[in-house]
Amino acid sequence: MALVQLQNIKKSYGKQLALKDVSLSIPSGSFFTLLGPSGCGKTTLLRAIAGFHQQDAGDILVDGLSIGRLGANQRDVGMVFQDYAVFPHLSVFNNVAFGLVQQKVPAVDIRQRVEEMLLTVQLDQLAARMPHQLSGGQQQRIGLARALVIRPKVLLMDEPLSNLDAKLRVDLRRDIRSLQQSFGITTIYVTHDQEEALSISDQVCVMHAGIVQQVGAPWTVYNRPANRFVASFVGANNFVPLAWDAAGGPTLLGQPLQLPQGLPVRAGVPCVASVRPENVLVNQPQPGAALRVDAILRQTMFTGRELQLSVEVAGHGLMEALVDPLENTMALKPGQTVQLVIGYDDILYFSGDDAGVRLS
Repeated sequence: MALVQLQNIKKSYGKQLALKDVSLSIPSGSFFTLLGPSGCGKTTLLRAIAGFHQQDAGDILVDGLSIGRLGANQRDVGMVFQDYAVFPHLSVFNNVAFGLVQQKVPAVDIRQRVEEMLLTVQLDQLAARMPHQLSGGQQQRIGLARALVIRPKVLLMDEPLSNLDAKLRVDLRRDIRSLQQSFGITTIYVTHDQEEALSISDQVCVMHAGIVQQVGAPWTVYNRPANRFVASFVGANNFVPLAWDAAGGPTLLGQPLQLPQGLPVRAGVPCVASVRPENVLVNQPQPGAALRVDAILRQTMFTGRELQLSVEVAGHGLMEALVDPLENTMALKPGQTVQLVIGYDDILYFSGDDAGVRLS
């Protein structure tokens, strides 16, 4: 296990800023995920840690020791790539053994460690096969085994599941998390898949435009997003501008609204409210104080575990809601009027400027 610290990392490609003063402390033995859209800087940061890219400024420390200027082969990190990166001319066994051979580990130890690792990743029966004889998931297990068998201080994973089909991704991410916990290895994982990040991480770091937007436990990042970008990127969200009536009272979706005490907003100051689709109840009672508004159901989409609804509130455009398909699949039809019920406790507020900082 190893504590990883990033100190004021900067990286540019010509005039294009890729990383801007990124500072992070990644706890020893944790599963830490870098999450963000394409081009946000997450892979650049991972490759800087690996030593594949040299940062322009700042430093990288592992257990207090600087590795920021060391070569990639001197950093004691393991890397799992998006495209498997297996050697097509080597057997499964020899692929996994490659790093140990480069380290000049004695042959008897190589055999023991590789056999143990193949058993761990469930490839022990396939040791003699060539990569082209394996599925994508099995090839990615080779990459994982090859990274772990050298016993690195830090494991880096660059979108390792993005080339796999949906069900295999779910199965393999469960295995990756289990292996990480078994080995207790500090793991830094890159993905643009929000569900993947939330399901397997101890901490999630959301990035945008080369800047860290928020770091926190998955529950915190999802339920208490630091700003509007995090709220919009991590899961779906409805954003509705706050309005004010003639008497200066706040309204939302045309209805009077009770604001949280101490919320720093007033008439004339832009503010945006957000509500997760799963918190928009449709034709259901809501215990406690709630906003109630009529809407027209425009579209339904059945996804298996939920029914996605697109509803239109007169004068305020479309909103999304998620409901239980077992109770509502037959009852809800496009064109009908429904009542939306939103608990006041389920509403978050963000400043209406470009930063969109959470106010409540």
